[in-house]
Amino acid sequence: FSCAERIANYDRAVSGDDISVDELAPVTDMKTYKNNMATEINAPLTNGTFIQLKDRGISLDTAKKYGVRATEDLQGNTLSHSYPYYTVNEIAGYKIRTVGDKLFSWMGSPKDAGLFGQQIFRDGGKYITITEGECDAMAAYELMQSKWACVSLKRGASGAVKDIRESIEFVESFENVVLCFDNDKAGKEAAKKVATLLTPGKAKIINLPDEFKDANDMLRKGSRSAHAYTSAWWNAKIYTPSGVLNAKDLKDKYFNRETKESVPYPWEGLNKKLY
Repeated sequence: FSCAERIANYDRAVSGDDISVDELAPVTDMKTYKNNMATEINAPLTNGTFIQLKDRGISLDTAKKYGVRATEDLQGNTLSHSYPYYTVNEIAGYKIRTVGDKLFSWMGSPKDAGLFGQQIFRDGGKYITITEGECDAMAAYELMQSKWACVSLKRGASGAVKDIRESIEFVESFENVVLCFDNDKAGKEAAKKVATLLTPGKAKIINLPDEFKDANDMLRKGSRSAHAYTSAWWNAKIYTPSGVLNAKDLKDKYFNRETKESVPYPWEGLNKKLY
């Protein structure tokens, strides 16, 4: 995510080994290729199960709702998560996260897939929260008592604009779009860029407390931080571009402005009438 590049044969690339042209040969038997890919995409369904994501503090019910499966070792330690991505209502692939080394890989193709969780909330509604990562989306869903739609980007902050553009009709179907990206420079900048894509007055940006990194961080740290998240969510302000004043914010200043005596008219009767 940080370099915004997709690297084939990652292990080989890191080691510095050359990749031969033969390894990149085009597929000639498309039918066999599609059958193999279908089997590969369904692999997480057999290799993982619906369990509580203990390493992330996410409940079994939420994992099931989002279709996220996980694997564990014999000691009950989480080894990996499988996040499903859909094209409309058909599975397009899985993003696999290995817990130990925190690396991501794709099984299937994310090319035409929507946002993570998009297939669950296709009917639109009053609020939708968009986060940077899958676990943040599930965490935000729990922190708001599972009342409002929560989805995440598929490419992280560096691909935020592209992800939202590809799903703009879905995002615009909601009355309010709450952006809850990571509490760092990259996340804050990405949130502003996404906000400019949406209908004016629709986007709100959450300002998380400084001591928290993201929504999942707040979920894992207990009820006090959960209350802090709820407050930050409801207090999120409508995004206004730099240099543009929001009339709503100026309302109190207008009605409570200082009264000053102006230059009088040359007609005393008019002056008395105005005062």
